[in-house]
Amino acid sequence: MIDTHCHLLHSLDDGPKTERDSLELARQLAVAGVRTVVCTPHFSRRYPTAVAPARARIAELERLLFEAPISLSLSLAAEVSPAFAVSKPMEELLPRSIDGRFLLVELEPDTPAAFLETAVDRLAGERLSPVFAHPERCPSVREQTRLLEEARAAGALIQVVAPSLTGRWGKEVGVAAWRLLDTGVVDLLGSDSHRPSHAATHLEVASRLVEERYGGEVLADLAERVPSRLVGIAA
Repeated sequence: MIDTHCHLLHSLDDGPKTERDSLELARQLAVAGVRTVVCTPHFSRRYPTAVAPARARIAELERLLFEAPISLSLSLAAEVSPAFAVSKPMEELLPRSIDGRFLLVELEPDTPAAFLETAVDRLAGERLSPVFAHPERCPSVREQTRLLEEARAAGALIQVVAPSLTGRWGKEVGVAAWRLLDTGVVDLLGSDSHRPSHAATHLEVASRLVEERYGGEVLADLAERVPSRLVGIAA
């Protein structure tokens, strides 16, 4: 699996608190079958994570992974808040993109439905495609699959996260996540891991349930083939 949504780096946002926690989370993800992680610390008003310390954290963690050894390839991007996605200068967004082509944009519970079109239009000027994260948690969006279809037609990708599929965020969110998968508007599955406790379990359970419900080819699309397009490696 290629995980394109993971808060692996410690002491930057609401992810791991310590270096040891980051290393343990990395170990769990590797055991769960993850081979590549895009580290996506929050970039928001609450967590205005700067690029320099994030780069320092990833360099430290890569050293620890080599010494462990834990076979996990890392790259750096960010999970950008809706407000920052449409207001921050592009020179601040581009270094936080995935491979200079995709920007992981969080959909929050109070994000308005009109935001999707606004974000797509704004990022298109820099040839950036938004990856809209966990729409199942956003009431204004999750019941209007037409909006997600329109965003995808304009180049956006849609990502659900494993804890939603396992019920971590409640029945309503879980039902919405599976409904989005049923309608075929989901492109990516991310772990959205924050802490070592149960993170890999959510990913393993969600992956198994997806495979049971839709088959191995669909799981491969969500967890390998489409993510490989983002990070520029062979699936």
